Amino acid sequence: MLSVLRMTPAGRLARHVRWCLAGPPRGELTGRLSVRSAPPTAEVGVASDWVVRVENHSRRVWPRAGAGRVAVRGRWITRNGGDYGGPIEAALPRTLLPGDWADIRVAVPGPAAVGDFTLAWDLTAGSQAVTGSPAEVIPVPVTFPRATDIDYHRVFRSADLDANSWWVVGAYHSREEYERSAAARRGMLVEQGLTPDSRVLDIGCGTGQMALALEGYLSDRGAYYGTDIGREAIEFARRTYRRPNFVFAPGEMTRVPFPDSAGPFDLAIFFSVFTHTFTDESVLLLAEARRLLGPRGTVIADVIVTDLADRAAGHRGEMRVNRGHFLRLAGAVGFGAKVIGTFPWAAGAERLMIRFDRTR
Repeated sequence: MLSVLRMTPAGRLARHVRWCLAGPPRGELTGRLSVRSAPPTAEVGVASDWVVRVENHSRRVWPRAGAGRVAVRGRWITRNGGDYGGPIEAALPRTLLPGDWADIRVAVPGPAAVGDFTLAWDLTAGSQAVTGSPAEVIPVPVTFPRATDIDYHRVFRSADLDANSWWVVGAYHSREEYERSAAARRGMLVEQGLTPDSRVLDIGCGTGQMALALEGYLSDRGAYYGTDIGREAIEFARRTYRRPNFVFAPGEMTRVPFPDSAGPFDLAIFFSVFTHTFTDESVLLLAEARRLLGPRGTVIADVIVTDLADRAAGHRGEMRVNRGHFLRLAGAVGFGAKVIGTFPWAAGAERLMIRFDRTR
């Protein structure tokens, strides 16, 4: 009831009189800003609603327009303390008399990158500072839009793999592009020690891009074992790649379905896997690879790294990780890391190809 009375004309007049008689010096702008409602997370480029309350504690009228107008300003701040993007400004809903206050609803667009951000709010008044109102800083994790998240089980169930197995696993523009990518990846693996006699474990094999690349390369002494969470993809690979030393089995998000007796493998590959798994899943998969690798076994994997996240940010559509955090996790399960390729990716992020060798 009191809050309703405060907003009536009589209540506004009473506050105006009180602040003019007892408030701060007439020339000083004094006020308070507080965030009344904030989203728990934000999405890249998607606007979210915030409610910011401003209170005029000075003896001056706060105009909503003109050269001396008072407004609220929001700034996205990175985890390292730097501004990210331009400021967000919102005008007062009306002129505020001394002692008056107002709630301002602001549609705030998410920043252009995922990460661990804060949104800092303050009051602006042209060239004059508003005293008594330190910036209010709210932590806001930023992820990709929910609309770009992916359910890989649904993707495989709904795909016509016989018609477009080359497209569903990587959105390649043509089968020729898919095959060139497979050959390039094989060449990179050869540079890292792959031989025709190698035993290869492919975790996240999809419909068999690397099986295609290795089918005519591996000798009968070599072997290829592929696993994926998509049963439809595994069934397609089984009927497509029929060499007796090519084995396919459906797995789970953090479990490789092959027993210890299937190893030891010389090489485990994770292509476009850690770019879609959460870090706790990634480290469990690395531990599974270590279980099946020989003493001199190697892992080759790609990851998307960013300095904007403390640990990781994103979802299954795309996951970006803090480089130092990811390498510490790999070290905890017995792998040392060496970056063997760096590729531009997006603002605030790059894609790395990493070689992991056993340290114990």
